[in-house]
Amino acid sequence: MRHLGDPEALLRSHGLRVTRPRLAVIAVLLRARAEEAHLTVAEVAELSREILGRVSPQTVYDCLEAMTVAGLVDRVDIPGSPALFEVRTGGTHQHLVCRHCGAVRNVPDAAAALPDPRPELAPGSPVDHIDIVYWGDCAACAGHA
Repeated sequence: MRHLGDPEALLRSHGLRVTRPRLAVIAVLLRARAEEAHLTVAEVAELSREILGRVSPQTVYDCLEAMTVAGLVDRVDIPGSPALFEVRTGGTHQHLVCRHCGAVRNVPDAAAALPDPRPELAPGSPVDHIDIVYWGDCAACAGHA
């Protein structure tokens, strides 16, 4: 993805105005991306406060929503959990949710090997996103079993 080292350029490249809250939110998500972390709104808000001093959860949510609509951030919806957010990596991937510790890890795009189900799902209604969630043990928990 272009501009990963430059949060201002990254925001602009997605048609977003550059504001202090957006810069803080994207900086937090870029740091989390290096660790493959998936963050809740509350976690993004807490980490953004380390940069800004003060920011409301609603402002953080609004930033995340704008970035999601612009295609810069992905929202990950795991049943039974609050929404998680990550910087869009440019490629597709799925997620593994550990049944023991709850960790969410990226899984390379195994769905790419499957036949494309989109045309058969809803003829005349284009599907623009397929989300696959795997449930099992993360490497750390599998090692302790």
